[in-house]
Amino acid sequence: MKRNRVIGIIMLIAAAIFIAYALLHPEASFAWSNSFTYALYAVYLVFAVILLMI
Repeated sequence: MKRNRVIGIIMLIAAAIFIAYALLHPEASFAWSNSFTYALYAVYLVFAVILLMI
């Protein structure tokens, strides 16, 4: 149980760092569409929250 929360917290910290980098470097983009990127973000966030709740 505690390990899941640690992993969830690490995932959220990594997401925050990624968002900060993405905001400072808008020229670095993915080769696929934005809707696919947003879907990946949503899955990642849901998974991190589930790990925090377990």
